[in-house]
Amino acid sequence: MGAGVHLYQMTCWESAGCWHVNDVKNLSGRSAKWYTPMRILGVSVEEYVDLLLNTFHAEGMYYYAPTDYLAFHFSKEKDAKAFCSYVNKIARHSNYCCA
Repeated sequence: MGAGVHLYQMTCWESAGCWHVNDVKNLSGRSAKWYTPMRILGVSVEEYVDLLLNTFHAEGMYYYAPTDYLAFHFSKEKDAKAFCSYVNKIARHSNYCCA
């Protein structure tokens, strides 16, 4: 892999009483963009939002168009970890690399 390229790996952490998820290896790169997990999963925006809300129980979801930012969090650690595990399994299986 080239400089800065890595296998996608989402992590979760707690902040202000909520659980957050992202690939934090390069926060200014593509790996940290909200749509990267959606691409890894091969789903549409609508399917991704449905998956987050109805399968993994994400909360506080909003989209801020000026900066193309989709925010959400989890109130339970188990939901955040389940989502991370789900995305990471598919990323590993497909060898999804990004910068």
